[in-house]
Amino acid sequence: MPSSEQTLYQLPRDVRPVHYDLLLAPDLDRMTFSGTVSIEVEVYRDTLEFVLNAKDLRIHEARAFVGGADSPLEVRSDPEYERLILRGDRLFGAESRVVLYLSFSGEIGNLLAGLYKSQFFYPDGTDGVLVTTQFEATDARRAFPCWDEPSFKATFRMTARIDPRHVALSNMPAEREFSGPDGLKDVVFAVTPRMSTYLLHLTVGPLEKVGGQTENGVAVSVWTTPGHAGEGMFARDVALRLLPWFDDYFGIPYPLPKMDLVAIPDFAAGAMENWGILTYRETALLLPPGASSARTMQRVAIVVAHEMAHQWFGDLVTMSWWDDLWLNEGFASWMEVKAVDHLFPEWNMWDIFLAEDMAEGLELDGLARSHPIEVPVGNPHEINEIFDAISYVKGGSLIRMLEQFVGEETFRKGIGAYLKKFAYQNASTRDLWSVLGQASGQDIRSIMESWTRNMGYPVLISGETGQIEQKPFFNHPVEMERSRTSPDGRIWPVMLFLSSGKDRRPWLLKEEKAALPPPPPGQQWDNLNDRHTGFFRVLEDERVRKRRREGIKAGTVPVADRLGFSNDLFSLGRAGLLPLSEYLETLPVYRQEDQYIVWADIAAHLGWLQGLLAFTDGWERFDPFVVFLMQEAFRKAGWEVSPGDSHQKRLLRSLLLSGLGMHGDSDTRQRCQELFQERVRRPDSLHPDLRLAVYRTVASSGDPDLHRTFCDLARTADSQEEKNRLYSALAAFRRPDCLRSTLEFAISPAVRIQDTVSIVSQVGGNVWGEEEAWTFFRENFDLFRKRYEAGGFALQRLVKGVSEGFRSMERKEEVARFFASHPLDGAKRAIEQVQETIDLRAHVLARQGESLRKALSSPDLMKTEGSSSV
Repeated sequence: MPSSEQTLYQLPRDVRPVHYDLLLAPDLDRMTFSGTVSIEVEVYRDTLEFVLNAKDLRIHEARAFVGGADSPLEVRSDPEYERLILRGDRLFGAESRVVLYLSFSGEIGNLLAGLYKSQFFYPDGTDGVLVTTQFEATDARRAFPCWDEPSFKATFRMTARIDPRHVALSNMPAEREFSGPDGLKDVVFAVTPRMSTYLLHLTVGPLEKVGGQTENGVAVSVWTTPGHAGEGMFARDVALRLLPWFDDYFGIPYPLPKMDLVAIPDFAAGAMENWGILTYRETALLLPPGASSARTMQRVAIVVAHEMAHQWFGDLVTMSWWDDLWLNEGFASWMEVKAVDHLFPEWNMWDIFLAEDMAEGLELDGLARSHPIEVPVGNPHEINEIFDAISYVKGGSLIRMLEQFVGEETFRKGIGAYLKKFAYQNASTRDLWSVLGQASGQDIRSIMESWTRNMGYPVLISGETGQIEQKPFFNHPVEMERSRTSPDGRIWPVMLFLSSGKDRRPWLLKEEKAALPPPPPGQQWDNLNDRHTGFFRVLEDERVRKRRREGIKAGTVPVADRLGFSNDLFSLGRAGLLPLSEYLETLPVYRQEDQYIVWADIAAHLGWLQGLLAFTDGWERFDPFVVFLMQEAFRKAGWEVSPGDSHQKRLLRSLLLSGLGMHGDSDTRQRCQELFQERVRRPDSLHPDLRLAVYRTVASSGDPDLHRTFCDLARTADSQEEKNRLYSALAAFRRPDCLRSTLEFAISPAVRIQDTVSIVSQVGGNVWGEEEAWTFFRENFDLFRKRYEAGGFALQRLVKGVSEGFRSMERKEEVARFFASHPLDGAKRAIEQVQETIDLRAHVLARQGESLRKALSSPDLMKTEGSSSV
């Protein structure tokens, strides 16, 4: 049932749009736009008025056409609900068709929403500007009056009135061009299929492209600002190879005649799935030849695949309302990995998914202030708040879990049937479960609804007798203890993946407690969550944990399970189900580890522990311990990047180099200084894989002169990827005066507003910078609110970045007081999560800080030797 808030913000259903004829005329000199729209609507009940959405628009004329007659409409605005009410002087009867004509104008903004400007530099250094749109979730209404909800699908014919020197791109190919008024050019695009308003798009500016064509005749082009088209070749090739694969996987050919991928210099999100014209941040689409790291190549492939998956799951079939956002984002987050794994199987993307995606979902969903995947939302702020790791990576993790449970081919058939059934329509989560249930012969709805309608996930407690018990899991020990002693009634149908030697069997736990099925003769179940497939945690008894450690030493535990053991052990220790010191004491068995995903998981937990223990007694023993852990693995990886290195080895080298450098290994820091000095003299001398780690290591001991050097390098860097590396280095300084200068630089005109959040958040994540970042945020609160108040990832990251690193109840109360007097509607849940996280740190430090310091002081901690892993 919709919430009362949702009902208030949703439009009446008595009128529905059928088709829009839209003209937009952006004026890049005045930074304004004008337009007209004719909307053909169907009337389902007698009405005197039409209610639709508009925001920050001036309406100059409004008329209604019925048959051959037209009449003026009275216009009334409702800013609180972002609506226009158009009232006629006659009754518009049910089953009639009416054409509404409106002329309007507005400002071209710079807040990365609606119709906005993006600035760039030509190759000769002169300034350039383009105009683009970003309509998801509720910003089409900023560009033209419309029924701006996903269920109001219609067809669109876009016309752009532009400078004849510029290119105009929209969802469909241009049908014709002709001279317009005032020396301008009108570009008329073909009519779109039925789609939602948030998928409509227009970009206008001096663009160039690199293109190709699939065997089915679909034109694929990557568009960039002048001088950068060559950097789009990798993304173009990925798209050309993936498009036929998606056609085959879904059993539905891509339904549009072309696919454009457009690099936008100023872009709030990572990318956007506008149907037929996918838009991206430059770092998510472009690879400067010879200057890009393995990390950036992976990011480009993943983000290209994500937006392409949306062309079916989100565009062809769209959620009915935003409370089912996860249907779009969770599916695309799963499908991006499946697609890239198909293209680059040697990258082992499903392993990387565990470390970089699923781990994030487990972390966020362990908070008591998390939210269900299916969550009621009403106003635009609430909608933007759920663009988070729950909708994306928890959603993707659940789909992966379900696919593995029912079987890949069965799941694929179900997905294809779902898309065929609801093509060009809207659907709900329940619709998906229904079709998958028919394909699998199982009651998928009864299995999955607990996972999507409840927040959180269970921990399975395993005993020696073969009995298992599930309890809701929480990161916070107080919440976890409450869950164990006062159950809240949540029971999940848990999809276990039992392994015994070479045997692997899915099994469904339906109750709170049950006995495991018998293993094959002569064997025993040695893992309840084989390959870390299920979205839950496992608490094994001490005997099994000891056997697991021995297996890691002996090299007999598969890589995904080595990661899973580390991830669970840390989280269970932090939650008070085990001593957290056991995690520290276990880490030396990983010294011989040679796989990136395991070290990525360990590095994340070491970062959390560093933030916990920072500036407390005994903290000086933490850095030597980290260096001890990582030295041997880095010795094997080596400094030199070789052409034959695997993708994950390249990622591993960068991660370990950063860890050793930032935790004070003297040899590493000296070598980084030498490499950086050579890079200043010869910019191409340092391999892209090493640059971020080298830059941050050097900056961490830098002075104001070095800070100025990094600022100059960032200003003059010729790619956004290199700028981002240098921005990260600026956030890694430790001197307060340097960090203050970094923060001032972050809000200067030298930095795009999309990048400000990353810099400020990284300063906040630096234990030497958390105080500076928090103070700076409060001093500049009005500026940050104006820029990012719409919400979404940027606002959430900013709020968390500047405040969640604290570790005392006094700071928790300070944060609570500040946001009580400085509310941010688009970050209410993020603010609650920040307070919970600070409370968690304070609790763990008070209850387990002494045992952690004792473990770090033990002379045995750095004597444990491991052996090679597999």
